[in-house]
Amino acid sequence: MSKGRRVSPTRGMRPPPASPNDTAKRRVFDPSRVASEIVAALADAVVVTGVDRQVLTANRAAAELFGRPLEDLPGTPIDDLVAIAERQHVAERERRAVEGEEQRYETKIVGATGDERVVAVSTTPLVVEGELLGTVATLRDVTEEKQAQDTLARSEARYRNLFESASDAIATFDANGRFTTFNHAAEIISGYRREELVGQWFAPMLPDDELPKALANFQKALSGETGLFETSFYRKDGDVRTIQVTYSTPRLDEEVLCVIRDVTDQKMLQEQLIQSEKMSAIGQLVSGVAHELNNPLAGISAFAQLLLSEKRFPPDQRTAAEMIYAEARRASRIVQNLLTFARQHKPERTPTSVNQVLDDTLELRGYELRVRGIDVQRDYDEQSPETMADAHQLQQVFLNLITNAEQAMERAERDQQRLAIRTRRTGDLIRIEVEDTGPGIPPNLLERIFNPFFTTKPTGSGTGLGLSISLGIVREHEGRIWAENAPQGGARFVIELPIVAPRPTGEFQSTPASHLVADRLHVLVVDDEASVRVALQRYLSGKGHEVETTASGREALARMREDAFDAVIIDMRMPDVSGEQLFGELKARDPSYAERVIFTTGQLVDDSVRTFLASTGRPCVPKPFEFAAFDQVLPARRAS
Repeated sequence: MSKGRRVSPTRGMRPPPASPNDTAKRRVFDPSRVASEIVAALADAVVVTGVDRQVLTANRAAAELFGRPLEDLPGTPIDDLVAIAERQHVAERERRAVEGEEQRYETKIVGATGDERVVAVSTTPLVVEGELLGTVATLRDVTEEKQAQDTLARSEARYRNLFESASDAIATFDANGRFTTFNHAAEIISGYRREELVGQWFAPMLPDDELPKALANFQKALSGETGLFETSFYRKDGDVRTIQVTYSTPRLDEEVLCVIRDVTDQKMLQEQLIQSEKMSAIGQLVSGVAHELNNPLAGISAFAQLLLSEKRFPPDQRTAAEMIYAEARRASRIVQNLLTFARQHKPERTPTSVNQVLDDTLELRGYELRVRGIDVQRDYDEQSPETMADAHQLQQVFLNLITNAEQAMERAERDQQRLAIRTRRTGDLIRIEVEDTGPGIPPNLLERIFNPFFTTKPTGSGTGLGLSISLGIVREHEGRIWAENAPQGGARFVIELPIVAPRPTGEFQSTPASHLVADRLHVLVVDDEASVRVALQRYLSGKGHEVETTASGREALARMREDAFDAVIIDMRMPDVSGEQLFGELKARDPSYAERVIFTTGQLVDDSVRTFLASTGRPCVPKPFEFAAFDQVLPARRAS
């Protein structure tokens, strides 16, 4: 028997045919069992619903989701498992699914304890052997996910609202300095819409001299530093604004966040405060030297009057004396105007001549107007009455208008510049016009020039507050002010003030009218300025009076104890005893003596001096003085 390969016992044999029962078992039971196990093991809830919208079957996850026993779910109407507000929505979705359209949506279901859960639903039709049995729905609980999304959405909305409603501009930049986000305040400050700037480099918005500083700070921000700096930038309309930039880095080397505040108005206010402090300092300085200025001016004026009173004076020398007298009076008016403008005072309405206030203001600017070659034309209504007004405030208004006119004409190219000042009475109003021959005002700016901080002057040449302050003062006087362009060119400012009849006040009269003195009086002159004492002694002696003088208030008191004087002329300011103290001593000693006092001072713009003089009821002759003023206020001879 030869050796050969071992033959497999099954080789050449067909497998025995399966019995019909085995085939049926594999086709009917096994796949169903597998599918059933798969569905039961799913983490998502599965609910099979019949066409009558009742549960046919469900998996364990569905029982857990609804909080019900699994055996209780079959036969349960769908509406019992869905929140009341969602039932119509779910019914419509199921209807579409039954029609063959797969549905994906979110809804709310109700647990056995009544608590609601948010679920994501996917529904498809259930068709077996061509027969529609209902729908199969897969449900996934997304309650926590939705809550997290809602919380995030609310947080984003809140911060978006803060971002957009912030009063400061907020912008972010990428590492290349290009805008990435831009809030509403940034649109307002810059004048650009956000779509115009997002993706653009910030450098073209900055002046060339400010760019290095901005770039240095930008590099610091990218490296993680936080900081603050101030710079300027160009708005879309070309206006230059000052901004304060605070920067930080949300993402290192990738993004820079900037909070930007427009501080232009704040800077202007600071400049205005500095200017106000300067004016206050000037006022204090001028007040301090006013007495010293007025005393020599009083001496010059007095001696010029004495020279002019001599009948035998040669004509050529008389002309020189008249010139000295006129210039002394002019210098005195300038000092008084400076004091009036620089001093701080409470608004006080008194009978005021608008023409006189205009003249005083032009006197202040007289030198500037002359050296600039500006011809001043005064066209006054001489019949215009006085009105109750604050002369100091009106002078501030007129000075603003005249100064603005000077500066405007300086920018205009004309051979001859002219400043016209007109006053007219129109009914119950006084109309004042200040007209120049400058370039005029662009029509689109006529309504804006009275706005605070608005100025057409170059940067650093004005605060933009002069006209707004003037507007406020005129309105306080119940008047109107506006600007227009003159027909022949140039700007014209018009003010209309109501005529308010002067009311009597209790204020002292500086030189009250009285009888002309004919008696020979015994007069004591108390003044620390030698020129004033000598001039008064010569003048009053020439009138036949017996005159004694002293430079000391204490000595004056001693003399008045020893001798009786018919009149005592007292300077308000002296080194040892002031005029106020001297008057108080006299009033305490002998009230009738106090009735013989005549004050003289160069400080009538000082509120404390004016208040004191008003309380005494005694006359005051301001320095520099006219001798005739003393003739009017000298009392009658004192009874023996």
